[in-house]
Amino acid sequence: MTGNLLRRPASEAAASPAVAAAIAAALSEAGTRLVFGVPGGGPNLDVVGAVADAGLRFVLAHGETAAAIMAATCADLTGSPGAVVVTRGPGLASAVNGIAHAALDRLPLVVVADTVPARDAGRISHQRLDQDALGGSVAKATVTAGGDPQRAAELAVRLALVPPAGPVVVNVDPGGSSGPAGERPPVQVADGRAGADEPAGVHGHAIAALGEALGTARRPVVLLGLGALRHAAAVRAALAGSGIPVLHTYRARGIVADCAAEAAGLFTGGTMESPLLAAADLIVGLGVDPVELIPAPWDYPAPAFLATEYPAGSGRYFTGGTEIVTPLPAAAQVLAAHRTGHRWPEAAGRTAKRDVIERLGWVAVAAPGRLTPQDVVTTAREIAPAHVIATVDSGAHMLAVMPLWLVDEPQRLLISSGLATMGYALPAAIGAALCSPGVPVIAFTGDGGLGMTLMEVETTVRLGLRVIVIVFNDSALSLIKIKQRASGQGGDEAVGYGRTSFAAAAEAMGAAAASAGDRSELAAALSAALGRDGPTLIDARVDPAGYPALLDLTRGSTGRHSSRSWADADPRKARKLRTRGRRGNHGSTGDLGSGSRRTGHRHGRARLGRRQRAPGGA
Repeated sequence: MTGNLLRRPASEAAASPAVAAAIAAALSEAGTRLVFGVPGGGPNLDVVGAVADAGLRFVLAHGETAAAIMAATCADLTGSPGAVVVTRGPGLASAVNGIAHAALDRLPLVVVADTVPARDAGRISHQRLDQDALGGSVAKATVTAGGDPQRAAELAVRLALVPPAGPVVVNVDPGGSSGPAGERPPVQVADGRAGADEPAGVHGHAIAALGEALGTARRPVVLLGLGALRHAAAVRAALAGSGIPVLHTYRARGIVADCAAEAAGLFTGGTMESPLLAAADLIVGLGVDPVELIPAPWDYPAPAFLATEYPAGSGRYFTGGTEIVTPLPAAAQVLAAHRTGHRWPEAAGRTAKRDVIERLGWVAVAAPGRLTPQDVVTTAREIAPAHVIATVDSGAHMLAVMPLWLVDEPQRLLISSGLATMGYALPAAIGAALCSPGVPVIAFTGDGGLGMTLMEVETTVRLGLRVIVIVFNDSALSLIKIKQRASGQGGDEAVGYGRTSFAAAAEAMGAAAASAGDRSELAAALSAALGRDGPTLIDARVDPAGYPALLDLTRGSTGRHSSRSWADADPRKARKLRTRGRRGNHGSTGDLGSGSRRTGHRHGRARLGRRQRAPGGA
């Protein structure tokens, strides 16, 4: 009887393999090699079989959002569309967060979903959602694959790849008709792949204005964003040896190597980059998409020119800025032609970055038997090979990881930047390990984010992946706790968890595991992990006491003060700024508690200043 209940109409059963084969062929043609998912029955399983027949590999995950993040990470690293298979109703609904991540990080993703057939929509309500509306709320488009599956599959892949890249949901209805059910209007792209052409003179005039501004600027600063990743080699060549300070968004890290004199650290929209930007007389952005930047006022007086390959709304975020939609190599050439006229001190970018690293060391504080977040990052960077890929979850720990984890190549440091979702690091690490065989991957995650994806540890074990999970375990949503007011926003029960041994949980799933409460324990555990072929989880017991000051340094008022005065080279004024910065940082930590905590604070500062280095030796 069960077989009769699950049996599909003969026409649908006959058409479904053809639809699945068309989807697999379109993905294969676009360069996709891995398909992730949590399949349901019927057409879902036909797609799983078809991708195998096409030479693609299907990877089973424990959750749909995790599967979507794995697929999006593959897209990030390869440039080919990521692919994920989910079932109707709850499957697609569960994948929405991962789809939203791909949308806001501008990553091409094809989401293949089963759906209630159109012919049954008036009769069947079980698991029936308006999947066009659901998918369309986060995806670039929704497409139905039915009567003309080849056209629908090729359209889905093409739409996913058109800049700005993003996710497309394919609702598989073998008995229905094919075509786009919902699609956002195409935007103009600088290389002409979509949208109507704008007169060439408009962009030519803007490029000429950029050249004129560069010709008179004495302290230009360059901002690199996610759009520059496609042209990393050209951008790096234009800036190498120029001496112009370069700030990177999270996604752009490594385009200019952190060991280079020009690399000045992070650009997030926060205050850590304020001293440099306040001293600039011209700000030039390449590929900067405001989706990466935190919502904060833009109050720097220097004019800003933002070159991007698709309209990104930069002029609205950068108040008074000029957005130039143009191929980025053209903008990079203009920059290269005016690289020698500035008056920055030698290695100004490196100086600015070292200043930030020093200030991060001032607020490193931990009780005995606990690690500072800065300790975790610098110890891991000291031991891990230069080519390691690191993935980073959202949370308080990222405020230490992102500025302190130095990289010399792009796409070696991955994070959910636009959506900033928790639960990213472990699934992303799985995707990265599968797309980069033989390269060790470290996932930096908080206990909150790991709790959302813990079962994916089993996925790393099943697949034998060389993934090292380092969890900053402080039994709290620490970033939210910092933001929580003393009254009217709940107490500890709103932000605190019970103590959990993630090491024990990982061991129960077959992974190697260790706990660490000081630098030597962490170093030993990480060294052992790097020598294994399979996964390891390191449960790092961190003290959250320094997080408030860390947040103040990166996004608060303290971040605006530098130990270096770019406006005046007088060393006496620089010393005054340094002293004022230290006092401000100490004040922002609040009560440091016992003498042992104060001692840990001082030791943390000294260690960080001495040991932190770039992979290339800077």
